[in-house]
Amino acid sequence: MKRIFFYFSAAFLLIIGLCAQDDAAAPAKKLPHSVRLLCVDEVAQATQLVLAEETEQGWVGRWRVGVSEQTLSNRLGFQTRTIGVAIDPTPPLKNGPFHAAPTMIKENLIVKPFAEMVLSASDSVTAILIAGPKHEVAPYRVIVLDAAEQQFGKGKVLIQNFTPHTVAGVFGGKAAKILSGKSELIEPGIDQAADMAQVTLAKQTGQAWEPFYDTRWPGKADYRSYLLLLPREDGSINAFVMPEYPPFR
Repeated sequence: MKRIFFYFSAAFLLIIGLCAQDDAAAPAKKLPHSVRLLCVDEVAQATQLVLAEETEQGWVGRWRVGVSEQTLSNRLGFQTRTIGVAIDPTPPLKNGPFHAAPTMIKENLIVKPFAEMVLSASDSVTAILIAGPKHEVAPYRVIVLDAAEQQFGKGKVLIQNFTPHTVAGVFGGKAAKILSGKSELIEPGIDQAADMAQVTLAKQTGQAWEPFYDTRWPGKADYRSYLLLLPREDGSINAFVMPEYPPFR
């Protein structure tokens, strides 16, 4: 009887051990919502940020993120869609000129956001950080961009017009017109030597068109690009271009 009990106990412990190994090997559960940060302008006093979720305790930090001018982060997962952005009250030490990869916060960190955003149900949300006019109040303006990832592939340009103007452009011979607050997905043509595309943009003012951007881009690109039309305080337009190489995350 004792021998039977011994064999049963050993088998039971073996099953528990195998289950534990399976649990350890199982991939981490993917959080239902995610966002990436695209920093246009770096604010010196706010290069270390915390992304937080609102709970009964208040805004609880979930991710520490270092941001620099013209940087695009990996996707950061969240349980909810309402996210707060705050300056990190206990920033990590910076090792050299580059920020470390975003890290999940394990301790109970309560923060006070300077901006809030609501993520869409899509898993293609990018939060754009633009330097704010009053850095001491809100170092960044936060604009949420929902890109159609399944259509936004290599060689294409996603244009988002955040200005109060209608903007028209020619991209390697292909025309596009982007109304204020709207977006357009295009694939530039080739109308210059060395597979290049001439790109010219103009804003509408009354019945007149005022050119503000004239350059050349590669017409055959192995990456995709964001073209963000952003208003400046003096009324001019910042045509901000950000390439992204595959795999698109």
